[in-house]
Amino acid sequence: MHAPGWAEDLLRRISIPRLAGTPSLSQVEAEIAGRLSQYEFAVRRQHFKASPRSLVAVASAGAASGWVVLILAPLLMVVDLPGWPVALTGFAALLLGLLLVLGIADGVIPTRHPEVNAVNICAQRQDEPQLWLVAHCDSKSQGISLAGRVFALGALGTGLVLFVVALGARVFAPLPWWAIAPAVLLTVAGGSMLSRRALSNDSPGAVDNATGVLAVLVAVEHLQHRRDVGVLITGAEEFAMAGARAWVAARGAAGSFINIDGIDSRGRHRVTKHRPRASSAQRSREIADAVTDALTGAGVDATQLGLPPGVLEDGVALSRGGMAGVTLSRGDWQTLRVVHTKLDRPERIDVAAAVTTGAAVAQAVDVLLG
Repeated sequence: MHAPGWAEDLLRRISIPRLAGTPSLSQVEAEIAGRLSQYEFAVRRQHFKASPRSLVAVASAGAASGWVVLILAPLLMVVDLPGWPVALTGFAALLLGLLLVLGIADGVIPTRHPEVNAVNICAQRQDEPQLWLVAHCDSKSQGISLAGRVFALGALGTGLVLFVVALGARVFAPLPWWAIAPAVLLTVAGGSMLSRRALSNDSPGAVDNATGVLAVLVAVEHLQHRRDVGVLITGAEEFAMAGARAWVAARGAAGSFINIDGIDSRGRHRVTKHRPRASSAQRSREIADAVTDALTGAGVDATQLGLPPGVLEDGVALSRGGMAGVTLSRGDWQTLRVVHTKLDRPERIDVAAAVTTGAAVAQAVDVLLG
């Protein structure tokens, strides 16, 4: 599909490092709000506080797990030590590590990352839109890509399970080194990756999520005849979906949603049905089917799949709040390798992919709302 003249220029202007709480994000939010005002939306801002504590907690979990396993692994092989004290020491160390992580996540243990002021941009033409088009506008870098994060979480989780099994077996007898090595290697590898720099502001965030914002704006341009569609551009999504959680907490679960989060110009489209309350499950299936049919009709490959392990999106928070809806994304393993890094730049993206996605979403909305 031919891209409108403004699309590529807007993608370039908003694809700049824009961590929550930074002036660059405020600049991008102003660009988006101005565009929405052109479509005769009433635009308002919801201000809230956000904290990267959850990101610091995950990094701390990686570091704590790696050190616990490294220090205690030799005890699993010592012949002269009784089994029960070794096992209890191991479980106690893991429990202390868990308490440390929970303390950081809950704010009980302070970190050097303070809360920041964040904003949700809400645009609507009537009091209660039936459906919301959603995308987040902030970006972040974590020292490892999203692909690395998925691998690290998988390795860490597998390693910890093996280590717990080894602790249980140590009650009965000392273990040979080869029985302990997989747990040590996986836990240390995954933990060391996760414990790298928790947060920085050097990713342009082109795929994640300038393309999602662009797709929403394209959909809005196709839906200027409707008054029952609203737009929600969340802030601080990269801080554990803080914007979506703040929005649901403030207004409840009225309406349904289509969340667009990352539209690369490679790979297939993924339509993810979240796990809402039973009362809205049927509506989520209807939305997923309408979006999938519209994308297929536009000549693109689309499938309904769950989220990869370790990946969270605003749709998770919205569905937990009781809203029916789906998250739409596009990419492949190479996409995951650039997201949350300096390589997530607009030069590697064909803007037509986001334009096609936005037009298909608009078609799905017309089908859903009649």
